Amino acid sequence: MIRILIPICIFILLSCKPDLNNPNDPAKSDFWIRNFIQSLLLNDGCRNFSAWERRYGSGLYATYGTDFLFLPDGDIIVIGATEDPILSGVTEGITGNFQGTPGESLNLFLLRLSRNNGDIVWVDYLGQMYSNLNFNPRLSRFANGDLAISFISTVSGQNVPGLLSPRESNPNSIYVGRHRTDGSRTWYTYLDSVDVGNFLVTAVDGFDQIHLFLVNEGSNGHTAFSELPTPQNSPQGSESDTDILYAILEGNGQGKLQKYIASDYYDFPNNATYLNGSIYLGGVSAGSMNGYIHPTIGQTLPYIIKVNPEGNIEYLVYNGNPSATYGDSRQLVVTETSILQLITTNSSWSSVVKETMQNDTEHYAFAQYDLNGNLQWVSFLGSSTGDVEMFEEPPTIFESKSGLWRNRSRIPNLFDRYSSGSSVSTGDGSGAYQIADVYIQPNTGFFESIRYTSNFSSPESKRTDQMKELCAGKVGYMDRVFTSTETTPTKLGFQTSIE
Repeated sequence: MIRILIPICIFILLSCKPDLNNPNDPAKSDFWIRNFIQSLLLNDGCRNFSAWERRYGSGLYATYGTDFLFLPDGDIIVIGATEDPILSGVTEGITGNFQGTPGESLNLFLLRLSRNNGDIVWVDYLGQMYSNLNFNPRLSRFANGDLAISFISTVSGQNVPGLLSPRESNPNSIYVGRHRTDGSRTWYTYLDSVDVGNFLVTAVDGFDQIHLFLVNEGSNGHTAFSELPTPQNSPQGSESDTDILYAILEGNGQGKLQKYIASDYYDFPNNATYLNGSIYLGGVSAGSMNGYIHPTIGQTLPYIIKVNPEGNIEYLVYNGNPSATYGDSRQLVVTETSILQLITTNSSWSSVVKETMQNDTEHYAFAQYDLNGNLQWVSFLGSSTGDVEMFEEPPTIFESKSGLWRNRSRIPNLFDRYSSGSSVSTGDGSGAYQIADVYIQPNTGFFESIRYTSNFSSPESKRTDQMKELCAGKVGYMDRVFTSTETTPTKLGFQTSIE
């Protein structure tokens, strides 16, 4: 839109023959036109894009990012977790402060990074969070550019301007907030239940509603949120099972509804995203959720659910091999025409396999669906000599420049390269933990190419946790930086690149 407006405004500006004598005089007739065009140019992140690479955190304790967004001007908002203040010795944030003891207490943080060089514009702390490297809070955006933030809060809540409902004394509560990009908060609130589980995903729809999906434990009967309307239906399952508690909040923080997506077995939500007027939820389940028949009751299978802005399920599809076991749904990416789900498995399935498994080792499985939930193809990525990493989430994007799915993963130290795609492999990567960029044809599911590059030199290595395009060929990479003797990332790495 900006690129369309700029030439129009330039045409108007030239037609008006602006007076260049004392151009900043607000009394001049062309003053507003020049300032409007200047504002557009300054807020065009693609035009102002710079390539740089930085690291954040002391390197002494756990520090890592979980998601990021490009702002229209090219600045970057990062969300993540740290046991040590991002700025050494500085526990104060722009709105909230670091809670607990540095080096021991895991806090959720927000960072705004300058588009020019990665300098920290501001940092904010939102309180102590549930500690699990597999739980990755994400960022969503409201129509006006505000940020939707949610995470599993532990210990004590914050009390800063904008609080709607305080935190109760349960071990875990859910923080939900609407944050401005200057670091202030429009509102934030805590949702409380004695059955808050260990996974939460959220997404914002086109009506500025927040859709929230929580693992809801059965220990106390799958208790709902006390701050929201009475659930529209009842939970299922026993005390040992989990259900999904689904809630919708309005853009002002008020609760609209809550209901259960449930079965007599366990159900987990892992990914949520909004596009094309619908919310898409990915996860794993062993039961028939809300009456949608599970093909093999009691066996874990990945699923995709599509819901509308009113919270009604439009479809639920199960997939995978009923005789195999699955971990989390690693990623769910939705475009204007398709859905890509990333899972891990050691068993093949389906008659539309395009890239085959190399052995019965653990592989990444890329499954593409159309928007109606029909499986189009499955392709497997792995090695005949070892498993892919179980608790990593290699990010995938649809590259506008190449028109291909692109996935980036860190090769386990068990083998040099994947056995998959050897005929299309390129690159000069060598040594431990090579980085593999896999390009997949969306129309066919076949690997277009696999490009290998070297990781950091020992004793460090990196794992890319998120990558996103600002515009064609201008990409941001957020990495977790490890030492060879540690399994916990101790620095957040970020790089912007022109490709």
